[in-house]
Amino acid sequence: MYRITSCNRYRRCVNRIILRIMKAVLLDFNGTLFFDSGFHAEAWAEIYRELHPNEDDGPDGSFYLGPRNDVLIKKIAPWLGEQERQEVSRHKEALYRKICKENPHRVHLVRGAVEFLDKLKERKVPFILASASIKDNIDFYFETFALERWFDREAVVYDDGTYADKGEMHLEAARRLGVEISDCVVVEDSISAITHAKENGAGCIIAIGNEAVKGREKELGVERFVYDFTEMDFTWFI
Repeated sequence: MYRITSCNRYRRCVNRIILRIMKAVLLDFNGTLFFDSGFHAEAWAEIYRELHPNEDDGPDGSFYLGPRNDVLIKKIAPWLGEQERQEVSRHKEALYRKICKENPHRVHLVRGAVEFLDKLKERKVPFILASASIKDNIDFYFETFALERWFDREAVVYDDGTYADKGEMHLEAARRLGVEISDCVVVEDSISAITHAKENGAGCIIAIGNEAVKGREKELGVERFVYDFTEMDFTWFI
């Protein structure tokens, strides 16, 4: 009798967790739906060379993953004023889009992403983009990947200069869907964004692609690690 009662309690607990988690999905774009870290690293390297013409080496590419442009520019060029940082940011993103266009064979959604997004839509699971990209890049992604098939462009949360960090973007994305962050699955790649999601009490965090996360799931509060969307199991999204 004790075992049966314990099993029933366990099942009820699991069911409550699934129901709580599955109200909505918050999706990052860069490094999550589109593996473009190399493009960003190349653009940032060019920016660093322009700002530090007398130096041979700059930060490692991983230095640029996660934080907003303004935060990164303050770190690599603390002497710049706000207006100058905005100009550098726009220049960097223009370089990034140029590099993307020069490498069309590498510009595609991550494996399994199309099928994953189709299933979310088919099953009427609310989902939204929360990206640290600026508007020009969001427009570029919608045109390049035909994202209007899944996303409302006007609802996308992006870096418009009003968010302190990615965590605030997650909270705004949840608000736009009318749910609490504790009822959301957050899909991210960068450690900084994952950390913000954990601090905000995200219901479930799924990390994708970034090897730096592998082996640190428990420490970072990550529920699952996958290499691409073909590894997503929809029993996690009932």
